[in-house]
Amino acid sequence: MVLCQIQRGFVLAEVSTSPSSEHRVSAGISGLESPNRGLTAEDLKIDLVIWTLNAGATLERCLLSIAKAVPESAVCHRYVIDGGSADATREIAERLGWNVVTAKQRGIPFQANQALELVDTPVYASFEQDIGLNPDWFAMLIPRLLSSPKTAVVQGLRAASGSKYLEAIDGYGVRHGLIPRWIYSIDNNLYRTDVIRSVGGYPPDCAVSADGAMRNNLLRKGWNWKVCREIVSLHYRDSFVKHLRHVVIQSAEHKVLWETYPEYRIPDKLARFVATPLTSAKMASEAHTPGVFFAYPLLRAVRIFSRVVGSLSKQYRFIEVRSQP
Repeated sequence: MVLCQIQRGFVLAEVSTSPSSEHRVSAGISGLESPNRGLTAEDLKIDLVIWTLNAGATLERCLLSIAKAVPESAVCHRYVIDGGSADATREIAERLGWNVVTAKQRGIPFQANQALELVDTPVYASFEQDIGLNPDWFAMLIPRLLSSPKTAVVQGLRAASGSKYLEAIDGYGVRHGLIPRWIYSIDNNLYRTDVIRSVGGYPPDCAVSADGAMRNNLLRKGWNWKVCREIVSLHYRDSFVKHLRHVVIQSAEHKVLWETYPEYRIPDKLARFVATPLTSAKMASEAHTPGVFFAYPLLRAVRIFSRVVGSLSKQYRFIEVRSQP
């Protein structure tokens, strides 16, 4: 592709890719081939997409982390689909070598589908504006995608960075293997482009649960969505109070897809609830942050309360979300 050849020759103004990262990727995907999809290491060029809205506070850190994790030689295009930011989002993205496109309609599924329309590579990656990508993300994830013909999506985990309370809570879950097996997101993912298009892309009828709805569509068609739990990226969260507000908005104010987890039995939920004080104490002790003893129960209470209020005030659609091995 001529366009990809031109893009590969472009060097970001303020970002350099580590040679060791190039070596790890080369070693990881050399010789790998997915017979069913025709993807090989030799023709692997991917498009990078990100959707934004007033991302000035985190975008530069985010894009610099992507540049360190994804080798220049593997990148075809970089697209930012912006929802009409009033801050420096556009300027930051353009300065770091990304093509900024104004969204036709604001909202995650609408901006994500517009990005999908622009993608012209067999594999693409999506990110959100508050992610600090793990430097080993691409080197570790691309072999998982290419070596498994029935895998449509691979991603890593994320853990909060910025708020000492959220860092303590997420860090405890990662260290002790307590992240639910059904966890998923669309903020640090690699996809098979044709497969995502074949299921209609990102369902537009519920902005805050487009990821879960698309995942279910893929699973119904026999595709896999793999989460690599050993690759943990940063999730920029600078305020515990802002996060509580986000939880309320997501669960109570929007018409969300209510997700039920058949493998998460009622006795297990009750046991977790009863153990909350002990868990809070462990979190506070390990993080040397006494306030977490009160912050974690508060976060859980807000989640429960907002969902109850939301379920009483709106009509939810119930969708099962099952884990994969």
